[in-house]
Amino acid sequence: MKIKSRKPNKQRKALFNYKNHHRSKLLTCRLADFLSDEYGIKRIPLRAGDSVKICKGEYKDFEGEVLEINKDLRVKVKEAVFEKTDGTQFHPTIHISNLIITKFKAEAKKMDGWRASMIERKAGYWDEDYLLAPKKTKQKLEEEEEE
Repeated sequence: MKIKSRKPNKQRKALFNYKNHHRSKLLTCRLADFLSDEYGIKRIPLRAGDSVKICKGEYKDFEGEVLEINKDLRVKVKEAVFEKTDGTQFHPTIHISNLIITKFKAEAKKMDGWRASMIERKAGYWDEDYLLAPKKTKQKLEEEEEE
């Protein structure tokens, strides 16, 4: 689903009214370099419980756990705390584009099946054989195997 209007208020309204299966595409977040090398993907949807590093803004270089993800693509990070003048503390919301995933949610020493299948599918897409296979005929593939 694409937002067609140039008006900011219509863009905000469309973003807020997105269906969940459309919004999950917008909630993707960059992976840290070492995770990107390990899994072979660059982005994956963010989930509560993931560890992230803030790479822009007032809380730059803070690392912490995602507490909550709002509908407007903003995230509350556990370690980013703001203190008001009356002494109370709260977690400010940080836009998802300013974050990098450093560690996935720890779930009993095993990644959850949905996320594992997504990583496998995305990483497999960029394999050279996968991209070229539909263009080649079976005959050409058999000839290459014989050589």
